[in-house]
Amino acid sequence: MLETQLDPKQVVVACLDQWRAVIVGGDDAGLQNQIRDIESVSRMLHSVMLEAVAELDSRHIAAATGFGSTKRLLAGMLHLSAAEAGTRVAHAAALAPRRTLGGAVLAPALPNTAAALAAGEIGPGQVRVIAETMEAIPPDVSLTEREAAEAELARYAHSFNPTSLHKIGRHILAHLDPDGSPPRDEPTPTPAAGELRWRERRDGRLGLEGFLEPEHGAAFRALIEQFAAPRPAAEHIPDPRTTPQRHADALLEICGLARTAQDCPTTAGEPPHLSVTLPWEVLRTGLGTATLDYGTPLSAAEARQWACDAKIIPVVLGGASEPLDVGRAMRTVPLSIRRALVARDGGCAFPGCDRPPGLCHAHHCQHWIDGGDTSVDNCVLLCQTHHRQVHLTGWDITIHGGRVDFRPPAIIDPDRRPLTNPLRR
Repeated sequence: MLETQLDPKQVVVACLDQWRAVIVGGDDAGLQNQIRDIESVSRMLHSVMLEAVAELDSRHIAAATGFGSTKRLLAGMLHLSAAEAGTRVAHAAALAPRRTLGGAVLAPALPNTAAALAAGEIGPGQVRVIAETMEAIPPDVSLTEREAAEAELARYAHSFNPTSLHKIGRHILAHLDPDGSPPRDEPTPTPAAGELRWRERRDGRLGLEGFLEPEHGAAFRALIEQFAAPRPAAEHIPDPRTTPQRHADALLEICGLARTAQDCPTTAGEPPHLSVTLPWEVLRTGLGTATLDYGTPLSAAEARQWACDAKIIPVVLGGASEPLDVGRAMRTVPLSIRRALVARDGGCAFPGCDRPPGLCHAHHCQHWIDGGDTSVDNCVLLCQTHHRQVHLTGWDITIHGGRVDFRPPAIIDPDRRPLTNPLRR
């Protein structure tokens, strides 16, 4: 009986053709599942690629063919950049099985990461972060602690994108190396010099134009770019905002931070604030529009978001809409509760976010308009970006025993498994 050996490439190509047919003819839910499956298989193939690269390196083929290093050979074979080829060689050395001089097979240097990649549960981005974090661990850290750190990073990599995983890695390094690098004194920027003009556009948006002198422009750009880093919604869901949109959000965050600063100028004892006028029925039902200070319309959904942590001033209007009675301001999240939220959450509680408390709003998990209590057990700190995201994209938040769980919408995770923010523990 003759044995035939299948060509792996032909098998994969045949599977890809079947996949294309399913993609075209499937429903929305099926398409989402197909995308997840395709990504998982691509990660598995990347794991096989790294094993092949490790085998290529172990046979010293690069030296025999005159390339001198596997990195150069790989770059030439696959038309990769030198950086990408070097990354693959380094990851292959860390994730592929090792052999002793006697030929015995040993586990990979990063066994948990290798297993997760081979199973298609994490991607090359997470592998890069884990490898870089492990390389940064000081040499005097024990083997047991190193192994525990790698296992912890691989576990978090299942639920967090590379950007968030990098932050988690920094926290692990801070735990393993509490002394860290010596602190640096950052220069205090001088007051900005230049011009700033704004005009109200026909659609109600505020147009900005102007300039800053070179030295102030550099300081401004550095600050904006630091606050404008992408903040993905969840694993494999990139930040949908464009770079200009992220810059605008960063400017608003900086304004919010300045507004809460101790030295911020006040008017009649009040810091700079935003006034929103809307009928009670609009706030209660979420249907209709509100009005800002300068007559700019605002949707009811946006007004409800702002009302999560605000002063509410009831105004009774007469038949001709003249004010008959202006009630006393009521702060929906008082200082005592906010302090408790800061102590519990430490900043934005959204999974993977490291925004400090000064840049966060107090969000009601069940809106107070809908009967939710203004209490520590019903409130959570969220930065402006994630506050908007929670309101608009269907994230559910539950609080029990001082633990804040976020359940993503089904389009992100069909099982809606709860996530916490490891940066806050």
